[in-house]
Amino acid sequence: MTEPLNPPTPDEPTPDAGPTGRSGQTGAAAAGTSATAILESLREAVDDLAERATPTVREFSARAAELAAVAADRAAPFAKRAGEVTSEASGKLATKSRTWAADLRATIATDDAPDADAKDAAAESTTPPAPPAPPAQAPDTDPGSIDGPNPA
Repeated sequence: MTEPLNPPTPDEPTPDAGPTGRSGQTGAAAAGTSATAILESLREAVDDLAERATPTVREFSARAAELAAVAADRAAPFAKRAGEVTSEASGKLATKSRTWAADLRATIATDDAPDADAKDAAAESTTPPAPPAPPAQAPDTDPGSIDGPNPA
């Protein structure tokens, strides 16, 4: 008596039956099982390699950190000197810029002065002098002011 007492219906295959309804594995199921076994053995090999490589990776990491520390120690004086040189160059640039701006303003004032005199002479001969303009109000420079210049 090798037959089960309650045989499965034709719609229900046996637990070990493939898509054909027969017992045993089909080609796709066998390939899936084989692939799973290969992947499992590959995973075990990678885990083993990672376990064996951990001390070596730590040693290389420690050496890299020591090398970075030595490089930083040696580079610090150069970085400090570069900062000083940059500071000096920045100060010189600021001084030259202020001098250039002052010279430029001085040349603008002297260039406009002869033209203004010629225009004034021509205007006096044809029209009466205009009343003087009201003095410009200086902006509010109170350091306690947080809103900026006072418009009134």
